Amino acid sequence: MIDFKSMRKKEKAEYIWDYYRLHIIGALAAILIIGSLVYSQVTKIDYVFNLTMIGNEIDESKITDLEKQISSLVIKEGEKRKQAIVDIMPSDGSNNVSGLSSQYMQKFIAETSAGEIDVVVLDKSMLETLAKHDEFSRLDNIAQLDLAAIKDEKIEAYGRDNNKAVYAVNAESIKILKDMGFDTRNKVIAIMNSSKQKDKAALVLKRLLINKGDDIK
Repeated sequence: MIDFKSMRKKEKAEYIWDYYRLHIIGALAAILIIGSLVYSQVTKIDYVFNLTMIGNEIDESKITDLEKQISSLVIKEGEKRKQAIVDIMPSDGSNNVSGLSSQYMQKFIAETSAGEIDVVVLDKSMLETLAKHDEFSRLDNIAQLDLAAIKDEKIEAYGRDNNKAVYAVNAESIKILKDMGFDTRNKVIAIMNSSKQKDKAALVLKRLLINKGDDIK
């Protein structure tokens, strides 16, 4: 029988390593994995608002700037690791209604179904198609939006009930979008019916419309 107590420190270390190396390696690996998971959760960004824009690609720095501005509107002071996200879904120039590739169309449908998209900028023809499937909120039913002030900018479409209603607003005159390099021609802006935070969506839409020539902070 090995007399562990009589061993020198170096011998003890070699003995432990020879017989327990797998246990030691396993324990260290578990500690690293757990530590990594804890760190990722602690530092994880919680995206609490989504503005999706369907069109051309935009410089990332300009997207980040708009995200900061929207975040200042929808996130309460003191709330940490929360952020609004501006997601660009590039149009591929195809002849389908959306102009989206099948990959991005699947993403759009999945995020819409999950209620992850709050406000969307898209082509007018896509709005007209999706409005028939009740995908957008009727803007004339949102009290905090002063549609009378933008009567020439309102976009009507036929809903599921085959009645016309205001589902969007013309996005061509929203300067902050054009300054980002986003092609606003024939684009409209709307609130998704599946959005879980329509009050915040209405606030962002209102600020975009009111401050056409300035930041939305």
